[in-house]
Amino acid sequence: MFDDMDELAPDYDERVRTAREEKGLSQSDLSNELNEKASLIHKIERGDTLPSDNVQSKLERFLEIDLSAEGGSADDSEWSGGSSSGSYTLGDVVKRKD
Repeated sequence: MFDDMDELAPDYDERVRTAREEKGLSQSDLSNELNEKASLIHKIERGDTLPSDNVQSKLERFLEIDLSAEGGSADDSEWSGGSSSGSYTLGDVVKRKD
């Protein structure tokens, strides 16, 4: 069922915010362009929620960015968590927000 889904990049929130700012748009402007709620854009940019496939497609098309992990940035190579066996625990991938 999930085999054909692309994995979302770990820095998807930064990519959306940076691309929006480069276009000179506010979160409200972007939400109007995408016909989505401004609160959703805010939550995506904070990393509080993952965009649905539909919203991800809209963001990628409008902002001309790639949010999939394969379209990664230079920052992706920094993470060295997990074991050499390739199995990860929840602690390897979760970011705490204190």
